[in-house]
Amino acid sequence: MKSLYGLPSKVVHCKFCLMSNQKPFSINETKNKKGSYKNGLYINKEGKCAACIYNEKKNININWVAREQKLKVMLDKFRKKNGNYDCIVSGSGGKDSSTIAHILKYKYNMNPLTVTYSPILYTEVGWRNLRNWIRVGGFDNYLFTPNGKISSILAKEAFKNMLHPIQPFKFGIKSFAAKMALKFDIELV
Repeated sequence: MKSLYGLPSKVVHCKFCLMSNQKPFSINETKNKKGSYKNGLYINKEGKCAACIYNEKKNININWVAREQKLKVMLDKFRKKNGNYDCIVSGSGGKDSSTIAHILKYKYNMNPLTVTYSPILYTEVGWRNLRNWIRVGGFDNYLFTPNGKISSILAKEAFKNMLHPIQPFKFGIKSFAAKMALKFDIELV
């Protein structure tokens, strides 16, 4: 028996991280269609969710020391000696983008340019995160804010046609970073 949006009607929590099977499982947004159902987070018979299963496997199957050495070799190929930006971190200043930028700059001595494609509407926390990323984190940032009228129309159309109003924003995020890389002569990998 399925509930609204096709999620399981019985709520089950992972015994390890407490996430529930009501958390929609990520899929490519372009596969969402009107009337399509979402799969909830998979939880196995032992009560372990897909995220915990993956976490366990990656910590067993990946040699993290060797992986870091490969990363250092790759970063050395792109590091610029003249003080110019040598990489781009696209993000909002939330935990993912600020962690990546911080590690690149302070652990691996890279000089990242941070870029942000503005959402249609900032939350108070989101705006504070962005400002702190720039002020406290010590990063240069380019913030692009698209035309609000066009953004609203695209979000409405994406919702009507795909049930995914954030789709135009995601396309903006992906294309803005690449455009900025070209502008600052940062090699695309």
